[in-house]
Amino acid sequence: MESNSLISVIIPTYNRAHVLDATLKSIENQTYRLWECIVVDDGSTDGTARLVNSFLQRDPRFQYIHRPASMPKGPSACRNYGYEHSKGGYIQWFDSDDLMHPEKLKVKLECALKKEAEVIIDDHSESDIFQAPQIINTECFTSAEFYIDFILGKKPVITNDVMLKRAIINEERFDEHLWKGEEFEFFGRIFQQKLTYCFLDVALTCYRISTDSISISPKQTESLIYLSKKLQKVHTSNSLILERAEYQARKTYRNLAKRRDLKMILKHFDFFRKAHHKSIPIFMAFIIYNYITKSGFDVIKPKN
Repeated sequence: MESNSLISVIIPTYNRAHVLDATLKSIENQTYRLWECIVVDDGSTDGTARLVNSFLQRDPRFQYIHRPASMPKGPSACRNYGYEHSKGGYIQWFDSDDLMHPEKLKVKLECALKKEAEVIIDDHSESDIFQAPQIINTECFTSAEFYIDFILGKKPVITNDVMLKRAIINEERFDEHLWKGEEFEFFGRIFQQKLTYCFLDVALTCYRISTDSISISPKQTESLIYLSKKLQKVHTSNSLILERAEYQARKTYRNLAKRRDLKMILKHFDFFRKAHHKSIPIFMAFIIYNYITKSGFDVIKPKN
């Protein structure tokens, strides 16, 4: 194996002691042993500290750090802070309520070394019954333009799917303004390099949905609006990406209209109006109609 085959698993958490125990046990049970797991606490007030400390006492590969007050609250800042404390040649971000297949790290590292891949992406499912990966189909390629397909949603992934070689991260960090879609925006920037990708056709993560998930933050609407604006600003010359950003803006508007969140709609009035390509008077009429009927726009232009 190459000189730095240490894998850093970085987990942001906030009041998740009731699910974090199973997550950390799934990492502790990895068949690949050369890893470090950095748990970054975002200010928990439950039993998180007691739980994580129990893992630290029996396994020095676990680390427990706290987001400093100088950094903004949220998963993005925690991931960045965890990364700054990591030493691995490969980085695997992970969520505090999900489970790793026992061979997740082993399978991904073997693929990285064999294929000389810098981006290794496996799949996930909602089942916690793991099948032993025997024959795994892989799709490997080198590209400097893959980020376009990624942003357009042709190769969707979640945070837990992606393992990156440390060398390609350079100075890039998660955008700390984002509480939703932060991994999508971050990976979209990372992938704007000429990289070798390897997709593994196997689910190596159990994705557990819970009502208190970080991904269901009250700030997610603002994050989606911010993300759409950022895509439009960065990719001004790519009409397909601009269309996708507008699609997301219209989708966000529809959800706000159905919730009758007039304050948020008016706050970003011009942004939503331009996404619908409407004049000010016509869009105002639409808002009034949507507010009264609580219907939202029922038809959204399909993504290309």
